[in-house]
Amino acid sequence: MNDKNMSEESRRVLIVDDSRAIQAIIRRVLQHGEMGPLQIQTASDGAEALQRMQEFKPDLVVSDWHMPGVSGIEMLQTLRQIGQGHVPVGFVTTETNAQCLSQARSNGAAFVVHKPFDDATLRRVVHDSLYGQSALREQAQQRKTAEVTEPATVLPGALQSLGLAQQQLHALLCTRSFDLLKSDARHDFEQYPLLVGLYGCTGRKTAYAVGLLDASAVAMIGGMALALGKQEILKAIQTRQPGPRMVEEASRYLRSMAAVLHKPGAGSEAQLGSTRLTPQPFDKLQQVLQQPSARTDLSLTLPLLGKEAGTGRLCFLLV
Repeated sequence: MNDKNMSEESRRVLIVDDSRAIQAIIRRVLQHGEMGPLQIQTASDGAEALQRMQEFKPDLVVSDWHMPGVSGIEMLQTLRQIGQGHVPVGFVTTETNAQCLSQARSNGAAFVVHKPFDDATLRRVVHDSLYGQSALREQAQQRKTAEVTEPATVLPGALQSLGLAQQQLHALLCTRSFDLLKSDARHDFEQYPLLVGLYGCTGRKTAYAVGLLDASAVAMIGGMALALGKQEILKAIQTRQPGPRMVEEASRYLRSMAAVLHKPGAGSEAQLGSTRLTPQPFDKLQQVLQQPSARTDLSLTLPLLGKEAGTGRLCFLLV
C-alpha cells in the first residue's frame, strides 16, 4: 500500500504473524470493513515487528502469540521496557490458557481474539482500539492537568469516577467492546442469584463497602474474560446460572474495584474481603440496600451479544 496516497487521518496498523496466509486474512478483514483509511504493514515475528515500529510508528499492533524467535507477549513486554507502552497491542491467537490470558491482561493487551475469529468481532475490537486511543490520550492529559491545577472531579456516589470503573473492566476483558454506564435510577436487585462482595479497610472492624453484580453481569464479565462463545454466555444469562469460572472472573473485577471506591481516609485503603454468590435474599443485604448511603449503580451491555443479552446490573455502596 502506497503511504503517499493515504490521508493524514489514516491509522497505521502493524500485523505480526509467522503465517503469510493469516497476515493476508487479517489485512483483508480490516480493509473491507468500515474502518476508515488504513496504512498496513506486516512482520513475521516480534523481533521484526520491533524493528518496523521505529519507522512505521503504528497506532495499533495486531499480533499472534506463538511465533518463532520473539513471541507476541515478549514483544509486548519489550515495548513496555523501552518506554513504548503507549502503543496498543492486541492478540489474534489460538492461545486459550488462562494463565497466558492473565499475562496478556497484566501487560496491558488491548484485546485478545481467538482463532478462528469472526470478522465482525475483529473489526470491532480493532476499531475500538484505533479510534479510542486519541480520546483516551486526551482524557489522560486532562486528568493530569486537573491534578495540577485543581482537585479532580468525582462521580457522586461510592466510586471515584466512572472512567476508572471502565478502565478496570477493560483491563480484565482485554477489549473495549462493552458499554458500562452510570444508571440514573437505583437498581432494585429483586432477582437472584447475586454476586456480593464485601470490602473492608484498615482500622475498621465492620464492612466499609458492598459491591453487587446480578447474574447477567456475572455471566457477561466472566464469559468475556474467559473468551467463551456467544451461545454459552447467553445461556448463562437466560438461565441466571453463571458457572463457577464466570463467578471467579467476576470476583476478580470486584477485587479490582477496591481501588476505585472513594478513599476511606488518610492512610487507609479499601480491600475486597470476600465474595459470595447468593442464591436468595437475606435480611442484612436488604437492610443495607434500603439505607441512604453513598451509592453508584451501573448498567453493562455487550453489543457483541446482541439485544437478547439484555443488561447487566452492578452496584457499589459505602456502608
